[in-house]
Amino acid sequence: MSKPTLLYFPARGRAEVIRLVLAEAGVEYDEHHLGKGSPPAASGRPTDMAVLTEQRVLPFGAAPVWEEPGGLRLAQSAAIANHLARRHGLLGGNPLEAARCDELLGAVDDVRGEVRKLAVVPAEQRAAVRTQLVETILPRWLGMLERHLKPSLDATGFAVGSALTVADLALWYLLELVRDNGLGAALEQCPALTGVLGRIAARPKIAAYLASPRRPALTLLPK
Repeated sequence: MSKPTLLYFPARGRAEVIRLVLAEAGVEYDEHHLGKGSPPAASGRPTDMAVLTEQRVLPFGAAPVWEEPGGLRLAQSAAIANHLARRHGLLGGNPLEAARCDELLGAVDDVRGEVRKLAVVPAEQRAAVRTQLVETILPRWLGMLERHLKPSLDATGFAVGSALTVADLALWYLLELVRDNGLGAALEQCPALTGVLGRIAARPKIAAYLASPRRPALTLLPK
């Protein structure tokens, strides 16, 4: 293995924050795409998750998984993102800022869990879930994030400390997900958060990744 490898589906999902960290850090890596029942890749490596789980490539039978040439194999999306952020200077400048990054990553994951309900509830419940998201859940969550992060965003342009961290990238991806799925009405009342969308997307390495064929296409949540 000459370069590290990210094992995941050809989709954004839980691997996208990892990809954003890698883009900002300028890390070269390979992707090994997974799919249930898919034939092996051109390299001959299995892509079927059941096979990879049996081979202990997927420690918990789930993806993403990150592999490094030195032998590290790491599962769990938050662990991978934090490992890479720590290695490349994107986890804050001190332990307190690292803790703030963890705090925001947890909050983002909570909100993503609410939004992802659209993908798992029965079809006849989706309209009600979408209405609840737009009218109640997202205004509450985005309002709390706006109040909590506004002092730092106003002062430095970043969610934690005076430089970009994984927390900014995770927050940006959440806001993009909300906006692109037509759930972002509450953002009109959150100018600090709205500023994050344009500011992060304009960073040269992030902008290059967003415009590249490497980024998986958007998969809209069901309506």
